[in-house]
Amino acid sequence: MKIFHIIIFFFLLGIVSCGSIKEDKLEANQMAAAPEWVKKRPVSQSYYIGIAKINKANYSDTYSQAAKKMALNDLASEISVKIESNTIVSSSEDNSGFKSDFSRYIQMEMQKDLEGYTLAGEYETSKMYMIYYQLSKSKWKTIQAQRKRAAAERAYSLYEQAQLKISSLEYKSAIKTLTNAILEIKKYWNEPVFYKINEENIRLDTEIRIQLTKILSELKLQTNNQTIILSPENNFKSELEIGVVNSNGDLLKGLPIRIAYRKTTMPYETTLYSELSPLKITLDNIKYNRKNTIVRVELEKEGIIVVSNEDKKLLKFIYDAFQVNPINVEVKFKLPRVFIKSNKSTNNTHYIKEAIAQSLGDKGFIMVDKINNADLVLLCKTYENNKSDKNKVQIAYVSYSVDVRKKEESSSIYTFSSDKYKGADYEFDSALEKSYIKIAEDIKNSSFEDLLETILN
Repeated sequence: MKIFHIIIFFFLLGIVSCGSIKEDKLEANQMAAAPEWVKKRPVSQSYYIGIAKINKANYSDTYSQAAKKMALNDLASEISVKIESNTIVSSSEDNSGFKSDFSRYIQMEMQKDLEGYTLAGEYETSKMYMIYYQLSKSKWKTIQAQRKRAAAERAYSLYEQAQLKISSLEYKSAIKTLTNAILEIKKYWNEPVFYKINEENIRLDTEIRIQLTKILSELKLQTNNQTIILSPENNFKSELEIGVVNSNGDLLKGLPIRIAYRKTTMPYETTLYSELSPLKITLDNIKYNRKNTIVRVELEKEGIIVVSNEDKKLLKFIYDAFQVNPINVEVKFKLPRVFIKSNKSTNNTHYIKEAIAQSLGDKGFIMVDKINNADLVLLCKTYENNKSDKNKVQIAYVSYSVDVRKKEESSSIYTFSSDKYKGADYEFDSALEKSYIKIAEDIKNSSFEDLLETILN
């Protein structure tokens, strides 16, 4: 039985092999009879050529559409993108590969916009499908010239609109219009784009670029102050005036301004839009920093040059050249003058007063020795009691409280009460002193952040 199965297997294998040999022979004969363009790619001085050869088995019923797309892509690749001298592309820095990106963009656009081509040949075998397109070079030149003229017409119309917007100080709209104008002719940045005005040919591409660059370079932030002092006198709040002006000092409307600084709880950032009068911004709740605090004010580039991601890449030479020139407004704090008052005057209370003075002084508060010179009065109260154990060791307990008030007001702005601090010694006075020393050490290690936040907010 096994021998029978083996015989059947080899018999079927022989049939398949014979069929395959016949198919291969048929395919070879068909390819031998194929037109010359299938065997050898034509070379022409008058036509761009696109040829595709595909295996039909890989594409099922869609092989003809796939072959057409491949052939047209092949045709488009023959149309070289030449970057002429003294053009937008040639004069742009190429540190980020802009010229290569532009060439790829033009190549993709040509693949999408090809027209005027004709079917020069089509051939099919049992396994393969081949297609041949050609496009007259002179015809393509005419098509491109017509497209370029139409693009220049649209670009010039936008350019004229931008001039009106500039004269009426509508700079944001003018920038948008000029950006659209230069994008209208983006497919021709690699060559000069001329436009006839009053019988005179002008370089429209250069003119639009110069105008756009100029108007962007004119934008300037303006503030009424580059240093702000926050103090008890202004309740640690200040008003900053911000505007955007052109080279003539005219205030401009609708341009986005980003303001960023650190509030007491978290980083803060907001975007406001310029007006024909200075914006008045209230700065408050700014996080205290004894050394340096900055409010950063800058033009928001993304809100001024508004384009799609694809066009942003192409406009990188303008986008990168536009300097937002931020202003760093320095914020200085002048903390209140503090007078420390105690409910007792003993040999030990100086420990607490000195510790409080040192801790507050480290934060930037100004300590004064006369109440009339103070902005704040800090009343420190101490509470003492004692206990003796069986070994005659003296135990002293001391606690304290702090009450802070503005000099002219009766209500408290800050209060604090401590736990009891324990001191032990054979002498009660020594035990009491040890309690005060512990309190002083604890105060020195504390930062009075809560008091500082209360005052600043």
